[in-house]
Amino acid sequence: MTSVSPDVAVVITTYNVRSLLERCLDSLDAARGSLVAEVVVVDNGSGDDTWPMLMARDDVRAIRGSPDLGFGGANNIGAAATDAPLVLFLNPDTEPEPGSIETLVDELRRRPEAAVAGPRLTLPDGGLDPAARRHFPRPGNALHRLLGSPRILGPRPARPYNPGDPVDGSVSDIDAVSGACLLVRRTAFQAVRGFDPGFFMYGDDLDLQRRIANNGWTSLYVPTSRVWHHKRQSSRQRPLRTRFEFYRSMWRYYAKHHDGDPRPLRFVVLGAIAVVGCGGVLRALAASRPRRRNRPRC
Repeated sequence: MTSVSPDVAVVITTYNVRSLLERCLDSLDAARGSLVAEVVVVDNGSGDDTWPMLMARDDVRAIRGSPDLGFGGANNIGAAATDAPLVLFLNPDTEPEPGSIETLVDELRRRPEAAVAGPRLTLPDGGLDPAARRHFPRPGNALHRLLGSPRILGPRPARPYNPGDPVDGSVSDIDAVSGACLLVRRTAFQAVRGFDPGFFMYGDDLDLQRRIANNGWTSLYVPTSRVWHHKRQSSRQRPLRTRFEFYRSMWRYYAKHHDGDPRPLRFVVLGAIAVVGCGGVLRALAASRPRRRNRPRC
């Protein structure tokens, strides 16, 4: 008896979202269509009953990760444990619709110049998750986004960070799709040595696709593939760490990919990240402290 080689590997990194993870896993059979898929879940130290649930399933290979491993590092481990020529990195808070994974794979196979494909990510309210379509951060669009598009920066940049959905609903080239559902050719992934584990969370998917683009590949946005995204279910459990890592990833990304920018520009961009980041962390810290109840006066 011969085993059938998988068409696609599905790699999920999870942390304390057992019910959402189970819904995600249950959706995969219909989402893959006629494809043969291997599924690996890296559990980064969940404190709920995620691990017993995984052990009870025969359609998943489970790997123990670590709370300090981060998204990219855990995904690298999951990818290394698989063999398929295509790897789908999927968040546990997603629910791929029937046929969505097969549609992504078909589009990537049709476009040999593309190494990455991502679907239309739909938020619970039915709207588009802006992260599904992104241009690479550059000083102009990054400062507009970071500072809330103040008038002092002038009109909106020609290449905004989050462009809208194509009007005609067609497949299109885009700088980057979301790491919540990111299909990549293994050859391209290995050529850039996978995710940079220096990004704990946030920015790792942008960094990966930037390095892949630097190698001559393109990324595809495939709106005919639809995936529901119940966003930030893991990150909200550690709001202070999440806020810190959000701004740290901005700093790391800019410092890594824009070292050739003029020194005054680097000073302004990194300074803005530091100032806004400190403010964001302080607000998260204040929000995390329990409020003191008013004591009755004697």
